[in-house]
Amino acid sequence: MNVAAEVPVIDLTVQDIVSSALSKFRAGDTISTRAMLHAIRQSDPTCEDSDDHLVELIVMAAVGKTMGVVFDHRSADERLPRLS
Repeated sequence: MNVAAEVPVIDLTVQDIVSSALSKFRAGDTISTRAMLHAIRQSDPTCEDSDDHLVELIVMAAVGKTMGVVFDHRSADERLPRLS
């Protein structure tokens, strides 16, 4: 009799995905928020978290691993000062 063992499906959290993306870097490296967002969206296209939330997670994890963070994820239009 053949019995197939059930394999549990691993449901990665967003924090796991961020940690996995950061694992490719070392302490002292500088991380681009744009590149990290791209890597996260590529690894989990169903991720519904906002860019702002993901950047928050990236910063917390990167700083904890003594990495620098470059905030380059906003478009040029969003970086321009608003004149009212």
